[in-house]
Amino acid sequence: MNAKQITRHGNMKWAVVAALACVGGAAWADEPHYIKLDTSINGDLCYVVSLKEAGLGTASSITYNLSANACFAAVCVTKNGNVVNGVPKSGDSSATSQTTLPVRHGQTTGNIFLCPTNFNLPDPGCTGNQRLEIVAAQYSNVVLSDGLSDTPLPPGGIGNCP
Repeated sequence: MNAKQITRHGNMKWAVVAALACVGGAAWADEPHYIKLDTSINGDLCYVVSLKEAGLGTASSITYNLSANACFAAVCVTKNGNVVNGVPKSGDSSATSQTTLPVRHGQTTGNIFLCPTNFNLPDPGCTGNQRLEIVAAQYSNVVLSDGLSDTPLPPGGIGNCP
C-alpha cells in the first residue's frame, strides 16, 4: 500500500468507529429510564408518584398504570364536622389508576395519583346529612408500569388501619 491508500484506509476505520458510536448513542436515547421517581401521600390521602422519565424516543405520549393494595379506615362526620360516635370501619381493597402524560424531546415529567376514590371503601353506615371521611390510608404492593416495565414502589400511608 502506498501512503494515499493507508490514509484512506485509516480514515475509513474512523468513519466506521464513529458510525458505531452513533448507533450506540441512539440505542441509549430510546432506552427508557427514570431520572426522578419520588413517592408521597398528599392531603387527600392519595399515593402520589412524581416522575421524570427519559429515553422515550419519538412517542408523543406514554400511559402509566399505578396499582396497589390498600387498607382504609372511615368514619361518619356530621355537617358540623363532628365525628359520629362509633368505631371506624376499615377494609382492604385493590385498585389501579391510569394516567397519560405527553412526551416532549423523548422525555416526560408529571405526577401519577392513586386515590381512595379509586378503591372500594369501607361503609361506616353514614345516614342523613352525614358524610364519609377517610381517617387512615395504608398502601402496599405498589407497582408503577409504563407499558415497558413494572417498577415496585415503597409502601406508604397516614394513620393506623386496624
